[in-house]
Amino acid sequence: MKKPIRIGLIGYGFMGRAHSNAFAQVGHFFDSQHELVLQAVCARNEEGVRKFADRWGYKSIETDWRKLIARDDIDLIDIAVPNNLHAEMAVAAAKAGKMVLCEKPLALAVEHGREMVEACRNAGVIFRVAFQIRMEEILNRVREVLKAGTLGELRSVMFERIAPLRQHGAWRDDPQQGGVLFDVAVHLFDQVEWLTGLKVGELSAYSHPDRREGKADSTIAILGTLGADCHVVVRASREIAVAGNDLRIQGTRGMLTTSALRWEKEHVLTIKTADGETVERFPASPIYPRQIEAFAAEVRGAPGVLAPGEAGVRAIELASAAIESIRTRRSVPV
Repeated sequence: MKKPIRIGLIGYGFMGRAHSNAFAQVGHFFDSQHELVLQAVCARNEEGVRKFADRWGYKSIETDWRKLIARDDIDLIDIAVPNNLHAEMAVAAAKAGKMVLCEKPLALAVEHGREMVEACRNAGVIFRVAFQIRMEEILNRVREVLKAGTLGELRSVMFERIAPLRQHGAWRDDPQQGGVLFDVAVHLFDQVEWLTGLKVGELSAYSHPDRREGKADSTIAILGTLGADCHVVVRASREIAVAGNDLRIQGTRGMLTTSALRWEKEHVLTIKTADGETVERFPASPIYPRQIEAFAAEVRGAPGVLAPGEAGVRAIELASAAIESIRTRRSVPV
């Protein structure tokens, strides 16, 4: 139980930095007994990865991810590379008996996501997808409110997330990487079903630029059914300068709204019912360190709170239905 968790990170871009910062911050945010050892980081650019290792305290480097996975001194493979590379790495890690933490989306095709889940299940290793927004305190409170039935039967869920304009980049603008649909909207797909306990049954989607032109989408809007009697609207973009980044849920007995859920130091939850209005305030949560702490705790036997691989596959199913709707200009069952 006291054995350290030895980490091998693949990728040192934006998400590699975010995960490395989280590893460094775990001890700052938590009185953690979970010893984490930054054993190695891997990327193709030897000079770049060596500088990264020195910056974040990794003990060694690799330039071939297969060699990293084959090492006996690594317990957890943390995958933080572009989307189209996830599946092969996760399957190989599972076959090598390594635990896997994989950035979202798990993959760009449902069959690849299922292959990842099956490989980890067969190997008996922990496999979690980095839907770290689940760790936000205000959203866990929203989930409690909905479970308690405070709003009655749900009728409408509207969720928006707008990424900064500066987040455009080579891989994000590459249509082979899935566009804003796989980069941002998959978080909202996961959140909507996780918060409400309801499943999206059918959806329609539109994108800009139009995916039918072979371009990566930078804005996507999705309308769907949620459960038997609720509608859901999801919107994600990285080409809007000013936006709310908020959540609104309405039911037969009341409604709740949040203030902006990203890029703010404080989040506000407002609940309105026939009994009146309540306002609750939450400091923004350190979601990346919380994610790492939760993974380490699960390794030690604590109940799992992170999104399992199956949740990652579900997000791909919804994204794939959105793509089909854009292609056919029809509503698509999931």
